[in-house]
Amino acid sequence: MRFTVRKTLLYVFGLLLLGLTVSLMLRTNLGMSSWDAFFKNLHDGIPLHYFILNSIAAAVLTPIAYLTQKKKFTWWVLFPIAISFFIGAEIDLILQFGLIPDVSNAGWILNYAYLAIAIIICAIGLNIIAWCDFPMPALDELCRSLSVLFKTSHGNGKLLGELLALILAVTSGMAFHYWSVHYNIGLATLVFAVLIGPVIDLIKKPMRRILEALNP
Repeated sequence: MRFTVRKTLLYVFGLLLLGLTVSLMLRTNLGMSSWDAFFKNLHDGIPLHYFILNSIAAAVLTPIAYLTQKKKFTWWVLFPIAISFFIGAEIDLILQFGLIPDVSNAGWILNYAYLAIAIIICAIGLNIIAWCDFPMPALDELCRSLSVLFKTSHGNGKLLGELLALILAVTSGMAFHYWSVHYNIGLATLVFAVLIGPVIDLIKKPMRRILEALNP
């Protein structure tokens, strides 16, 4: 990893985009991504703040991702925990102060617009983080490890990760008896799971050209 001021700023910007993605989906009535549905079930059932849940998840998932990729364990293995804390705190801040308007009671146009924007923002954020070659958030490090394990693209690894999270979301929803809210799974959960991987791969080349121009 080669640190530069521009690269570091881009990296932080990419992390902020991931937190914004979650917040946008939480403000709709369409459900959320598989991972976020899983965390929402835990958040409502235990309950814990997002920054605590994200940190615990990072502590569990990062070693698994490292072992899958056969990465050497160094102090960098702790960094995804700090990243997850940062993203979780951003989500809590946005929700607490209502920084993003809630469209859950608005028409379907606004709800689907939020979903489309969230998918694009997430794909941009993940491409920025991957290009910077700094540690990824724990969830996405796990998805990258799946892409390495199955020798496929980053986007396909993300798809596999979302499908795994869908199973966890259903399991946790059943454990806390969230039948009435369908385990916090909605149409957006399936749309996000299916589209996020292809969108990541689709914009990868143009994003790299832009990022390389910004950081010669």
